Amino acid sequence: MHAEYFPNEPISQRGLLPLRAATTWLGLSDTRVTMRLVRDGKLKAIKIGRRIFITTQSLEKFVGVSK
Repeated sequence: MHAEYFPNEPISQRGLLPLRAATTWLGLSDTRVTMRLVRDGKLKAIKIGRRIFITTQSLEKFVGVSK
């Protein structure tokens, strides 16, 4: 997982969800399962400071939702 830097841009405008919120959005209860999906390359994560965020684009692609 590689960290990306987004200066002066709110998280909501970046298309990111915190790890816990992404886990809930997927209908899961354990963040370790979400992190396993990241390690397997099925979801894209971005680390900002000590926090981990999942891209909404990768979540939508994973569950088959299209815009």
